[in-house]
Amino acid sequence: MNILVTGGAGYLGSVLIPKLLVHGHKVRTVDIGYFGLGHLRGLRPAIDIVREDIRSIISDPDSCRRLLEDIDTIIHLAAISNDPSAELQPELTEDINFRATVALAEAAQAKGIRFLFSSSCSVYGDAEGELTEEGHLNPLSVYAVSKVPSEEVLASMATDAWRPVILRNGTLFGYSSKMRFDLVVNIFSLYAALHNKIQVFGDGLQWRPFLHVGDCARAFLFLAEKCDLAHLIYNISHVNLRVVDLAASFQRLKPGIEVSYVPIEDPDKRDYSVSNAKMRSEGFQTRIDPELGAEEIMDAIVSGQIPDPESLFYRNAKWLKELTQIGSQDHRRVVDLMESFNGVRRAWAY
Repeated sequence: MNILVTGGAGYLGSVLIPKLLVHGHKVRTVDIGYFGLGHLRGLRPAIDIVREDIRSIISDPDSCRRLLEDIDTIIHLAAISNDPSAELQPELTEDINFRATVALAEAAQAKGIRFLFSSSCSVYGDAEGELTEEGHLNPLSVYAVSKVPSEEVLASMATDAWRPVILRNGTLFGYSSKMRFDLVVNIFSLYAALHNKIQVFGDGLQWRPFLHVGDCARAFLFLAEKCDLAHLIYNISHVNLRVVDLAASFQRLKPGIEVSYVPIEDPDKRDYSVSNAKMRSEGFQTRIDPELGAEEIMDAIVSGQIPDPESLFYRNAKWLKELTQIGSQDHRRVVDLMESFNGVRRAWAY
């Protein structure tokens, strides 16, 4: 297949694209490059990289036409990801996470192109029990709120001839060539590896569904290749855990690690578990648990695979805030310099 991956240079896309190539698919990706594109340029066989703002498809039909030329399937990952990043610029989040999604889906439907959409289990917000895809939605953040109307529009567009696929991903973790240290397992891994201590903010009793970034990428690949799907929406997760359970797993990994609990005035109200029965009914199984993923990340930190892991570059909201202050005209130059610097650091490491 010829596959367009939007946001392909991000945390998930950087793991997904190599898997698509290994399976023999041809890949085009569009990404604005806030976090660099250099880590994709060495992929073999080469991919078609379009450095462009996804919002251009809203106002520029020619841009949309070029992106979709010869494409069979779209995997739409592009988004302002996670709660702090979305809350930093709510209007930008609305444009990218909702308006661009609808515009791209409409163009895909008109051309008969399959459409897979990356949503989030965060749309459930706060609910009791193990939630199925029919469970009540209660989004509690700008990011989660931005996903719900996109899902609703996609569901309303579904026909017998064109059926989008919506993946509600669990909280991601694990190593990626475009690393993030603003996800709870990854944050714990960073501080465990470098400082032998982790902090739990609040009581840590809230539940989350967790999903390794590699398993998430495999799910997109699996559902993209499987055309006779029974459902529109799938929860994609590996295991439901509380944050205190994660802390306990780090104590098993690193005996002697210091775990502290920090009281906070405004505790995280998100608390939900999900069922992945529909995902499993299609024949897909996840493989990697958070403990193994944490060990993978700590190995990457200790071995120097991740240059300067405490840099703002690996924290989406803080990095986007820096780029906002720098100005849109110069962000590409700054990112290019960061990539060059990291390349030099890797060369020195060897």
